[in-house]
Amino acid sequence: MNAKQKQRRKYKLHYNLRRKGNTVVAREKFVTKRAKEVSPTEKKWLSELIAFGYCVGDGLFTPPYY
Repeated sequence: MNAKQKQRRKYKLHYNLRRKGNTVVAREKFVTKRAKEVSPTEKKWLSELIAFGYCVGDGLFTPPYY
């Protein structure tokens, strides 16, 4: 995947996750999940963002995933 495709994929993941109710802060590379447990599709999207270097947390008292 070249740089342009990676950027487009990140934007698409941002859009999909926001549409499902998650909070995405692209500037800080941080995602807050809408619930402690999310759907398998959302888990796949979140794991892709983790591979891109994003930090994922659930907004509760647990530490975020890197």
